[in-house]
Amino acid sequence: MSATRTSNVLALSFGKGLTSLMALLSAMVMARILSQTELATYRQTLLAYEVALPLLSLGLANGIYYFLPTESQRLRGVVVDGLVMMAGMGLLYAVFIALGGNHLLARRFSNPAIDSTLAYLVPLPLVMLPAGLLASVMVVQNRVNILTTYNVLTNLALAAGIIAACLVWKTPEAMVLAKVGISVLIGAIGIHLMLQALPRDDWRPRWRNMKSMVAYSIPLVLATALGTIALQLDKLIVSAMCRPEEFAVYSNGAMEIPLIGIMTGSIAAVIQPDLRRLAAAGDVAGALALFRQSAEKSAVVLIPVMMFLLVSAEPFVLTLFSARYAGSVLPFRLYLLILPARIVLFGAFMMALGLNRMILYRTVVGLVANLILSIVLVRWLGYIGAIVGTILTIYGLACAWNLAAISRSVGCRWRDIIPFAGLIKLAGVSALAGLFPAVSQRFYSGAPPVIQLLLNAFVYVPALAVLAWVLRIEWLTGEGIRWWNRLIAFWRKA
Repeated sequence: MSATRTSNVLALSFGKGLTSLMALLSAMVMARILSQTELATYRQTLLAYEVALPLLSLGLANGIYYFLPTESQRLRGVVVDGLVMMAGMGLLYAVFIALGGNHLLARRFSNPAIDSTLAYLVPLPLVMLPAGLLASVMVVQNRVNILTTYNVLTNLALAAGIIAACLVWKTPEAMVLAKVGISVLIGAIGIHLMLQALPRDDWRPRWRNMKSMVAYSIPLVLATALGTIALQLDKLIVSAMCRPEEFAVYSNGAMEIPLIGIMTGSIAAVIQPDLRRLAAAGDVAGALALFRQSAEKSAVVLIPVMMFLLVSAEPFVLTLFSARYAGSVLPFRLYLLILPARIVLFGAFMMALGLNRMILYRTVVGLVANLILSIVLVRWLGYIGAIVGTILTIYGLACAWNLAAISRSVGCRWRDIIPFAGLIKLAGVSALAGLFPAVSQRFYSGAPPVIQLLLNAFVYVPALAVLAWVLRIEWLTGEGIRWWNRLIAFWRKA
């Protein structure tokens, strides 16, 4: 990737990193203040909204990436078209809840407590759905620094409000109210910033352009909605088939480490407009090269982190959530196994190639397979079966499908799409380095979890550096040094 792309990735990652840190802090506070039933109530309330969000959003954030880079006469108008549609979908969700959707979901989750907390969500989508276009607009308009500042400040405010509500009132109801109130305020600010970043050209909504955006986005809408359901399917199944207390234990462990979303989300946001421009210009080889580079950039960070956390899962989970959630260690380890599939940004590349329908077909088939597998395995293995079913579906179906679809579209062999050799070497040396803390932690197993975690890091990082140097793993030595230099430059600039 170019220096500009890398700087933008770092800027977005910085903002998302602080956001994720505050989210972890919130989770740590909630795990210690709330009962498992109360924690389940808060998590299930947000889960009901998050699952519906992709369908409500109409895939328009990706539509902005597609339409705005090639628009020259009506930039503000394109965004206003999206805002109008998003506001309409927000109203639809609010009406659904107001007319009794909360009662329906409370019965489905076997948790009467979420009846009232879901009702508090009515104002949320009216503002936050339109504000969801902010990131796409700011990236396309090259206002990444403004976006980063906004993300940092608003998410700090949101986390502080939720934590304060938890500490003072100690109820999930107060925390949901805090989240809704602060979110509405920061969403309004986001809409203002979005419009300020656009020229004052023709802003009037046009039905014809709305139809074009929806026509492009419909496959993505369905794919994203179903994909989100697939990602959350394990939690939905556990929520429906297990007790709220079991859901609380499972949901704490069944999380992707924030670094995954930080890195991959930032890279995807930065390269997607460029992938689109390259594909539109017929430069498929250039798009493929950029895609491979993005996989390398994310892998050099995420693979070593995955191996470290596999070894350090127990002290990591206990540090975050306390010994009350020792049962969350196994779900957390299993969730880490999903990480390699997240490194490769299949969706961004396939959208740039116009393979929206293929994304939809893959998602539908994957969802059905995941649902069947997970239900069967939950009945057999308990809540652990949900994540096992998800892992089998991701690697056995989704990844293979993505490789086959891209291979046919680009006209290359499937093994040339991803730098498999480099990924295998990187995983091997990271696993080898993980043996050192796996052995050493036996000598300080009686220490507090946070001390164990720090000592493991002090052992792992030097071991990884030495092994990478001795075995000449260029991805870690060369790319690691380049990432470090760029990080220092970014920090000094900031």
